[in-house]
Amino acid sequence: MFKKVMIRVTLIFGLLLGSTAPTLAATTVDAKAGLAVDAQSGQILFDQNGSKVLPIGSMTKLLTVYLTLNAIKQGKISWDTQVPVSSLAYKLTKNTELTNVPLTENSKYSVRDLYDAALVQSANSAAMLLGDAFAGSQTAAVKQMRAQLQKWGINDAQIVNLSGLNNSYLDGDIYPGSTKTDENKMSAQDMALVAQHLLKAFPEVLNTTKQTSMAFAKGTSSATTLKTWNYMLPGQAAADTNLAVDGLKTGTTDLAGACFTGTVKKDGRRIITVVMHANQNDTNANARFIETAKIMNSVYNTQSYQTLAKGTAPSNQARLPVKLGTQTNTSVGLAATVGFWLPKTQHAKLNYKVTTKTPLSAPVTAGQKVGTARLKTAVALRYLPGQTPKAVEITAQKSISKLAGFALFKAQIADFF
Repeated sequence: MFKKVMIRVTLIFGLLLGSTAPTLAATTVDAKAGLAVDAQSGQILFDQNGSKVLPIGSMTKLLTVYLTLNAIKQGKISWDTQVPVSSLAYKLTKNTELTNVPLTENSKYSVRDLYDAALVQSANSAAMLLGDAFAGSQTAAVKQMRAQLQKWGINDAQIVNLSGLNNSYLDGDIYPGSTKTDENKMSAQDMALVAQHLLKAFPEVLNTTKQTSMAFAKGTSSATTLKTWNYMLPGQAAADTNLAVDGLKTGTTDLAGACFTGTVKKDGRRIITVVMHANQNDTNANARFIETAKIMNSVYNTQSYQTLAKGTAPSNQARLPVKLGTQTNTSVGLAATVGFWLPKTQHAKLNYKVTTKTPLSAPVTAGQKVGTARLKTAVALRYLPGQTPKAVEITAQKSISKLAGFALFKAQIADFF
């Protein structure tokens, strides 16, 4: 990152989720791209050029941190692993144009200190050294980054380094096949996916990203206080009293402009937002945070997460006929609670056709799958790639025994004719 002053209803997902209809939030942002998604489900709540691939700057470090945490989880490294300072990392600390921490030549730093520095102060050298720690070299680390993105279904990204800097700052020590002026690029949807995977796998990352300041390398000659670039955190210059923002990562380069991947939890639901190249003329130092607040407030003010509880019956087909049973039909309902965001002016309704492969025949067990349903809503429900919900299972709500003796014989005769 630059140390730049910033400036019928049939629950039918297949038909609706690929729709080009507008997403829920009605606002627009003064940025090249903006996005908001539900952190758990991946439902898209706001989308302005969300699929356009753009430079991401230090938002790259979210992927670097994910791979670091994954390596710790796998036991490949630990928080106390000491990482030697490479010559390039040391050289970059001397460039006052870039955000960094004061590294001492020929010294070592713990993964914990480097992790904190990369997230809080966006220290570029710290991110590079994390790559050395979990992969052994910068080239190997970039390969891991690219492979991880492909596992998540992200195939349109360009990743060439660990920090998000333009390659021109790396003194020719660049990823094989990349150019001297390449830098990392993703779409807002890509960045939201990275943030979503990070939060799901390692929610403890918020314990660091919510900090406005932290100690670095205590007790050493490099000891300093890390200062956040996330001015949306409570008490910071761009904080919004309606939003208890607790992450995630800023990003800034000449090409990327002012970027921010943010997250906040309110009304019981966490959302992830991405703003890319906010306020292209850099006329406001907090432009990316102002645009992020627009998105966040628009989502929470105009939309609500609505649920249909487990067991809820469809209004047009609440019961299904049962052959040869002690009862002639069974009540049916959702196998599990389902939820989605809708405009506050609308309410979720369950009015769908239950589809079954074969007629039900006793015995029927409570909880037995009897069909599927697909939801249609008044607005298009869209999701991040690969996260469109599957068809909802419908189950019998009560057990029904099979007839016996003469009653069974009589029913079989009646059924035959």
